[in-house]
Amino acid sequence: MAATTELPTQPAIELWLELATPDPFLVYDAMRESGIADVRKVGVLCTDPAHVAAARASGAGAVVGVGDLHALAAAAPDAIATRDELEALIAERYGPEGSQRRLVLLNPGPALTTDAVKRAAAGADMCHREPEYRQLDRRVRDKLRAVAGIGADRAIALLSGSGTAANETALRASVRPGRRLAVVVNGVYGERLLASASRAGIETVPIAAPWTEPVDPAHVQAALTVELDVDTLAIVHHETTTGLLNPLAELAAIAADAGVLTVVDAISSFGIEEVDVATLDFMTCSSNKGLHGLPGAAFVVVSPAAARRARSVQPTSVALDLCTYLDGEANASPPFTPAIPALASLDVALDRVLAEGVDGRRVRYAERCEILDEAFERLGLEQLIEPASRSHSIRSLRLPDGVSFAAL
Repeated sequence: MAATTELPTQPAIELWLELATPDPFLVYDAMRESGIADVRKVGVLCTDPAHVAAARASGAGAVVGVGDLHALAAAAPDAIATRDELEALIAERYGPEGSQRRLVLLNPGPALTTDAVKRAAAGADMCHREPEYRQLDRRVRDKLRAVAGIGADRAIALLSGSGTAANETALRASVRPGRRLAVVVNGVYGERLLASASRAGIETVPIAAPWTEPVDPAHVQAALTVELDVDTLAIVHHETTTGLLNPLAELAAIAADAGVLTVVDAISSFGIEEVDVATLDFMTCSSNKGLHGLPGAAFVVVSPAAARRARSVQPTSVALDLCTYLDGEANASPPFTPAIPALASLDVALDRVLAEGVDGRRVRYAERCEILDEAFERLGLEQLIEPASRSHSIRSLRLPDGVSFAAL
């Protein structure tokens, strides 16, 4: 699977203008007269600190200071270079192969984001002990509950970090002393759950299945019938290793019948696949996949039973202590510095989900996968996962005979 592609290959900045005025209107006029329709494709070079603000206000795609580092730094251009360094800087950041060129991401996550989501991350500075942050925190939680279709009886722990941080937080809170964790393992992320539990000192019962097949619910039921000291069942809903969906609804029902709680990694399925959050105990997710936010924020949705379980487990981490985060929600005060830019972006991204409708987003993903499936069939490419078990966000293919990955 390719990580990125360019559509088409173009520099991030198509034209550079050297600025000689502090008037943003004159700068904008000069950019419009350049023949570039989108002023975000125009960069401005500033030798005077007073000109940087004008370039910023004009809407230029990049503002680069040229000259003395110390003189220009306080004006905060996007970058600073000497005349001798300028050509290399432009190539490295803004050229056809530069880091700031626009890409179409074809990886499982982070996902492409809208300009509104990116702008939200660059919003006003905010202190997490002040009312402005509490308003943001409340909005994000309310919108997450709306997307999940759950009420206030379910708590939400907001964390700074990746989805793995949310998984480790949930796992550490889910198993009581002297009890064990059953883990479905049919991909890299099931193996990661297993490793996370092991490093936390939690004894595990692996329930393995081939990486190209969903786990058989009967095998899970049999394991929970035999292993009577299992406290919790951990499941990766969508194994992004191959694009495989495990039968979440059946597994959650089996766990409930056995009196076992569930930890569900929904990091790459929430917002895209059918997830009945009300039937789960600990559900983990992050901001940067199906919700289309930026990386840096993660969360755990916690049922009342899961909250009681967490209170009965001695914490084994400071940063990953679920109860500390649950207390933070109750007190409207996060225990540690939150990832404010990521949460601000998630706030805007959730608006898009709610405007589109959760069902609407799922349909859109499904329709795009149908396009892929039809094209792969026409090309004679063999898929790894059977149709009934494929997710709506990833496709895995066997390489055709004689074709290398690089050539593909």
